[in-house]
Amino acid sequence: MVSSHSDIDDAGELVTPTPRAKRILSSPRCLPHVAQAMLTGEPTIVEGAAALLKAVVTRNPKAMIKLYSTGAFYFALAYPGSNLLSISQLFLVTHLCQAFHGGEDAAVSSSLPLAKRSVLGGLLPESLLYVLELSGPAAFSTAMVSDSNTPEIIWTHKMRAENLIHQVLQHLGDFPQKLSQHCHSLYDYAPMPPVTYPELRDEMWCHRYYLRNLCDEIRFPNWPIVEHVEFLQSLLAMWHEELTRRPMDFSEEEACKILEISLDDVSRDDASKKHSLEMDEEIANISKQIENIDEEKLKRQYRKLAIRYHPDKNPEGREKFLSVQKAYERLQASMQGLQGPQPWRILLLLKGQCVLYRRYGDVLEPFKYAGYPMLLNAMTVDKEDNNFLCSDRVPVLVAASELVWLTCASSSLNGEELVRDGGIQLLATHLSRCMCVVQQTTPASEPSAIIITNVMRTFSVLSQFERARAEILEVSGLVEDIVHCTEFELVPAIVDAALETIAHVSVSSELQDAFLKAGVLWCLLPLLLQYDSTTEESDVSEAHGLGASVQVAKNLHAIKASQALSRLSGLGTNGNSTPYNTAAADALRALLTPKFANMLKDPLSKELLLKLNTNLESPEIIWNSSTRLELLKFVDQQRANQGPDGSCDLKDSQSFVYEALSSELFVGNVYLRVYNDQPDSEISEPEAFCCALIKFIECLVHSQYATDNDVQMSMHSQETTKPQINDNGPNSGYHVANDFSVASDRKVMGTKDIDFLKKLQFGLTSLQNLLRSNPELASIFSTKGKLLPLFECFCVPVASNSNVPELTLTILSLLTIHASCLKAMVADGSSLLLLLQMLHSFPKCREGVLHVLYALASTPELAWAAAKHGGVVYILELLFPSQEEIPFQQRAAAASLLGKLVGQPMHGPRVTITLARFLPDGLISVLRDGPGDAAVFALEQTTETPELVWTPAMVDSLSAKIATMASDLYHEQIKGTVVDWDVPQKESGQQEMRNEPQVGGIYVRLFLRDPQFPLRNPKRFLDGLLDQYLSSITAMHYDQTADPEHPLLLSAALVSLLRVNPALSDRVAYLGYVPKLVSAVAHEGKQETMALENVKNDSNGDAMFATNGSMQSNSANPREDVRISCLRVLHQLAASTVCAEAMAATSIGTPQVVPLLMQAIGWQGGSILALETLQRVVVAGNRARDALVAQGLKVGLVEVLLGLLDYRAGGRDGLCSHMKWNESEASIGRVLAVEVLHAFAREGAHCTKVREILNASDVWSAYKDQKHDLFLPSNAHSSAAGVAGLIDNSSSRLKHTLTAPPPQPILAKLHATSNSDLNEKQD
Repeated sequence: MVSSHSDIDDAGELVTPTPRAKRILSSPRCLPHVAQAMLTGEPTIVEGAAALLKAVVTRNPKAMIKLYSTGAFYFALAYPGSNLLSISQLFLVTHLCQAFHGGEDAAVSSSLPLAKRSVLGGLLPESLLYVLELSGPAAFSTAMVSDSNTPEIIWTHKMRAENLIHQVLQHLGDFPQKLSQHCHSLYDYAPMPPVTYPELRDEMWCHRYYLRNLCDEIRFPNWPIVEHVEFLQSLLAMWHEELTRRPMDFSEEEACKILEISLDDVSRDDASKKHSLEMDEEIANISKQIENIDEEKLKRQYRKLAIRYHPDKNPEGREKFLSVQKAYERLQASMQGLQGPQPWRILLLLKGQCVLYRRYGDVLEPFKYAGYPMLLNAMTVDKEDNNFLCSDRVPVLVAASELVWLTCASSSLNGEELVRDGGIQLLATHLSRCMCVVQQTTPASEPSAIIITNVMRTFSVLSQFERARAEILEVSGLVEDIVHCTEFELVPAIVDAALETIAHVSVSSELQDAFLKAGVLWCLLPLLLQYDSTTEESDVSEAHGLGASVQVAKNLHAIKASQALSRLSGLGTNGNSTPYNTAAADALRALLTPKFANMLKDPLSKELLLKLNTNLESPEIIWNSSTRLELLKFVDQQRANQGPDGSCDLKDSQSFVYEALSSELFVGNVYLRVYNDQPDSEISEPEAFCCALIKFIECLVHSQYATDNDVQMSMHSQETTKPQINDNGPNSGYHVANDFSVASDRKVMGTKDIDFLKKLQFGLTSLQNLLRSNPELASIFSTKGKLLPLFECFCVPVASNSNVPELTLTILSLLTIHASCLKAMVADGSSLLLLLQMLHSFPKCREGVLHVLYALASTPELAWAAAKHGGVVYILELLFPSQEEIPFQQRAAAASLLGKLVGQPMHGPRVTITLARFLPDGLISVLRDGPGDAAVFALEQTTETPELVWTPAMVDSLSAKIATMASDLYHEQIKGTVVDWDVPQKESGQQEMRNEPQVGGIYVRLFLRDPQFPLRNPKRFLDGLLDQYLSSITAMHYDQTADPEHPLLLSAALVSLLRVNPALSDRVAYLGYVPKLVSAVAHEGKQETMALENVKNDSNGDAMFATNGSMQSNSANPREDVRISCLRVLHQLAASTVCAEAMAATSIGTPQVVPLLMQAIGWQGGSILALETLQRVVVAGNRARDALVAQGLKVGLVEVLLGLLDYRAGGRDGLCSHMKWNESEASIGRVLAVEVLHAFAREGAHCTKVREILNASDVWSAYKDQKHDLFLPSNAHSSAAGVAGLIDNSSSRLKHTLTAPPPQPILAKLHATSNSDLNEKQD
C-alpha cells in the first residue's frame, strides 16, 4: 500500500499532503504495532516489519523523529536472528534522525562523536556504527553476525548474545509477555542505560580505531590507517580531553540522592560476601562503597526515574531527566575508576600517535604537531623524585620520548617547535638521569636504554637546527653524555643515534671543539676497526631486531663513525661539508695515515673500512695488525690520560708516529720504497706528490751542500765546488764537480752520506716512475724554480757506483716532451752548458745527456750555446774519439744532435760556420741530412767524391785537435767563468784541401771528372757557380793579374751541370742571372772590338784581315778563352725556352743578345757556338722570338748570314780563310746559317720582311730547298771539348756547291755592324 501510493510524483517532487496510507500507518495508532511486530522473532515478520517501518518513515519527518519512542530500535536489537539486512537498512535511514535527546527535533551538532549523535550510540560499539555509516547496511549486517577482533572492529557472537540482547531484553522487562497475552498492548518507552561490554572495558576508541589493538604491532604489524590528519586530530583532542578530565559537578552522595538510592540497599551481595573475609571492618569511605554498587540495581533505578521524568511523558521533567542521566554517569564513572586522567588511556593515545608517525611521517610532514605542550608535560618529572623510572611512569616516558623523536623526524617544523618549547633542556635532563642508571652491560630492552635511544635519536634530528645546536652547547654535561653513548655496544640503536648526532652537530666549529675536548676521537676510532666485510649486509631495522647479527650492527657503527669523523674534521667533500677543523684533521692524518684520512672525504666509506681492517702495502698505505694494535694502544693511553674534568688534548695525537713505519721514507703521502717497487700503482694526488718530491730533493741537495762545505774547509785538494747560480748573464750557471767519484776519496762513506744517497736515489726513482705513469705532470716543471733541484743533483758529489746522474737525466728526458719544460730548461744558459760539459767529463752519462740535448736542439738557445760556448767541440769529441772507445749508438746520437743543431733556423748557420772549421761541407751535409748512424758510417769511410774528400789521416789529425781543444776548454770553464769561444785559426781543419776550388760544398775539379755524380743539392751548387763565375769575370775586368783559369774552370762546371740537369736552366732565368751573363759576354765583345781598333790604328786598312787573322790565330790568349767560356754558357742556357725568353727581354743599358751573337760569329772558336745559340733562341716555342727577329733585321743579320752562305766572296776557300774555319766547320756553319734564316722566315710578325730579303738574294735560292739531314751536328752538343769548352777540329772536308760570287768584305761588315749596334745600346 505504501509503495502503490507513492509520495513522489512523476517529476520527483514530494506529494502534499502525505498519501493516506502512509499517514495512517505512521499515526500513533498503527506505527507502534508495526514496530512491536518485530518482537515475534519470526524472521519473515521481522524483515517485513523493518521494511515497512523504513517505507513509512522515509520522507515523513514527524514519524521519523519519533520512531525511537515506539521501541523499534530495542525490538530490532533484541532480535537474535541472522537475517539483519532489512534491519540494517532501517538503521541506516533512521539512527541519526531521532530526537531521543528530548524535544521535537533531532538537530544534534555534527561535531559530536557518532556515538553521541546516533540513537544506537549507547547500545552498540562505536566501531559498528562506523561500519553502518561508512560501509553500508550489507557490511553492517555481516559484521553483526561475525566474530572480529581488529583495530577497526571488536565484536563477537558472545557480545551480541550475552551483552546486547540480554541487556535489551532486561530493559524491556515483561513487555514481550504482556504483548503475547494482549496484542493491543503498547510499549511504554523508557531510555535504556548504555550497554556494557567487558571486552571493551580496557579499550579506547578513537576516530575509527581501537587504540589497544592498533598499537599491538605484533598482532597487527602494518594495519592500514586512513584519514591520517583526522586521526591525529582525534588523538590530540582525546588526549586533551583526558588531561582536562575533572570529577563531575556533584559528588557521589548527591548522585545517590538524585537517583533515590541508598548505598546499603544497592550494595552487591556477592561483593559483601567476597570482602567479608578480607575486611575486618566496614568500608570507611563512600568511594569504596560506590565501587561495590550492584550495577543491575543501579540500572533498574535509572530506568524507573528515566520513565518518570522523560520529556515525552513529562514535559516539565526535562531538567530532572538530565540530572538523572548525569547522576547515573557519575556513579558509572566512579564504579569504573574513570574519575580524572587515566595513565593507561594516555599511554594508548601516545602509542597511537607513535604508530601514526612511524608509518605515515611523510604524509604528516606538512603539518605542525600541536601536542608538544601536553607531550613535554607528560615527560616532566620532579627533580627531587628519586623514583624516576617507577613502573607506573616508565611506559609513558618510553612512549613520550619515542613520540618526540618521531614527530621531529617527520618534519623540520616540529623540530623547531620543540626547541622553542624548551624541549632540549628536558631531553638533556632525561638523558642525564638515565645515564646514571644504564651501564655498558645494560640490554637494549631495558626502559632506560629505550629512553636514551629515543632521546639520542631526537638530538640527531634536532642537531640540524642552529638554535638547537646552540642549546646543546649550553647545556652542561650534554656533550659528554652524547660521547658516552657511543660506548653502549649492547644497545646498537643508542650508538647509531649518538654517531648521527655527532655528525650533525659538527656543522658548528664550537661543537666540533667541544666534542673533541670530550674525547670523541678515542670513542670513534675503535669503532672503525670493528668492520667485517665478510658479513652480509642487512637492513638497519634487521640489525637492531631480535636475533640479528652483532657484526651487522658493528659494521653499521663503523660506517657512521667514519661519517662522524669526516664531519668532525671537515674533511668531507659532499654537499653537507662541515668547517675544516685543523686539530682534528691533523690528528686523523697522524693516527690513520694521510691516505686513510683523505678517504674520509668519500661519503661511501666502505672502501676505507675494508682497508682499515685488512693488511695492505701500497704506495700510499702500509697497514697491518701491528699498526692497528699500536693505534688501539695509543687510544687506551689517551683515555687513561684524560684530565680531571674529562677533557682531552690532541697535541700528542698530532705528533703520533707508528713505530712500524718509522723506517719508511714518506714524501707527499707516499711511501717511496713501496712506490718504487710498485711503479704502476695509481697515486690519488699525483700533482701534490710531484711537488712534494721536488721539495724533498731540493731539501736533500741543500742539506748536502752544507755538509760538503764543512768538509771542503778541511780538504783543500777537493775539486768539487758548490754550484753557484747567477742570473746576471748568459755566462752564469752551475760549475759541476770534476768527477762524480769524489766520495770515493774518503776512506769510508759516513752513515749520513749513505743515508743521503739512499734518500736521493729513492726520490729520483719515484719522480721518474711518476712522470712515466703521469706524463701530464711535466707541466709542473715549466718554471726554472722547479727544474733547479734536478740540475743541482749533477753538482752533488756521490759515489762512483751511484746512479743519481742517470736518474736525473732520465727525468729530464721525460720532461723534454713538453714545450713548456723545454722553454724552462733553455731559459738558463748555465743548465745547457752543464749538460754540454757532461759529454766531456762524465762518460757513463753521455747517452742520457745526448737524449736530453737532442730534445733541446730545436731551440735557438742550445744552438747558440753550442756555437758560442764551445758545445760543438764536446759533441765532436764523441764523433772523433782520440783514445777512448765511444759506443756506436752514442756516436750516432751525437751525429743526430749536430744535424739538428745545424738545421736550427735561428742559430743553425752559426753552428754550421763553426763546424766548417773542422769538417768539409760534404760531411756537414751528411750530418744535416742524417740519420746519425749513416753519418757515422760516412765518417769512418775513405771518400773522394765531388762532395766529399775524407781520409783516415784527416780523421786522426782532427781527433787529436778536438781532444786537445775540448780538454782546454773544459778546464777553462770549470774555473767559474765562461767566455765567448771560437775555433783558433791555426786549429782549423781541412788543411789538406784548402787550395782545392770548392763551390757550394762541391769540389769543382772532381765534379768535372765525374759530372754524372748525383749531387745532394745541385741547386746550391748552381747558385754558387753562377755567383763565383760572374765574380771571377768581373775581377778579370779590373785586375789584369787575376787567374784566368778560375773562370774557365767554373764555366766548364756550370755547362756540365746544366747538361746533366737541364731543368736547372730555368732556375738561372728565374734568379735573374741571364741578363748578367749577356752583359758579361757583351763586355768581352767590347774588349775584343777595342783590341781590333788598336790593331787597325797601328796598320793599314788593307791589311785588316791579315792583322785580324794573326790575332785570331793566337789561341793561347787567356782572355779569348774566357770570352768563349761566356759564349758557351749562353749557348747552353739557350736550350731552355725560359732562358731564351729572358735573353730577348731588354731594358735601358742592357745589351741585346742578337747583335752580340752576330758579333760573336767573328770570334775565333765562337762562330759555330754563336750560330747554334741563334738557332736555339729563335725556336718556335719562344714567345719572344719576334723581338729577337726584329733585333736581327735591325743589325742586318740576314744579310750577314747570306754573306756567309755566298762562297763566291773571296773564292772557294775565301770564307774558310777569313773565318779561320776548316772544311767541317764551314759546312756546319752554312747549315746553321740556313737553319737560322729558315727560322726567321718561318712565322711571326717580321717573317714577310725576312722572306722579301731572302727572295731577293740569288744565294738563298741555292740553299732554301736543300736538306741537311746528312750533315754532322755541332760537337758542342755533346761534349765539353776541354776545360775551356772549345770545339774539337774535325778532319772532314765538305765540298762547296755554289759558284763563287764577287768578293765582298763580309767580316768587315759583320764587325762594323755589330760594334755600332753594341755601342748604340751601351750609350
